[in-house]
Amino acid sequence: MKDMINESRKKLGERIRELRKSSGITQEELGEKAALNYKFIGELERGKVNVSLDSIVRIAGALGVKTGDLFSKEKIPQQKILVKDKGPFSHFSPQDLQLIKKTLHLLNKVFSKV
Repeated sequence: MKDMINESRKKLGERIRELRKSSGITQEELGEKAALNYKFIGELERGKVNVSLDSIVRIAGALGVKTGDLFSKEKIPQQKILVKDKGPFSHFSPQDLQLIKKTLHLLNKVFSKV
């Protein structure tokens, strides 16, 4: 029975990691969106901790998926942010846009403490 529980924790953690990465967010960003500590998110993704239903619901909401999707093996289409061809960000690659997003997030965090 203990092996089955550990395997279930591991599969849930792997699924959360898969969905988080496909969303292009870090453990810290997921933690902030779900109001959970990023260290807890890391332990959860490695299958090291027991997770409450409340935390599962928060994580699903932060990832923009249904709670049941955390237990499914189906691929979930991610919403893409479309940038107009003539917009100010149209010449940036997805990697550049992700870096800009992270930079703005960091700046917001630093200046919100001032």
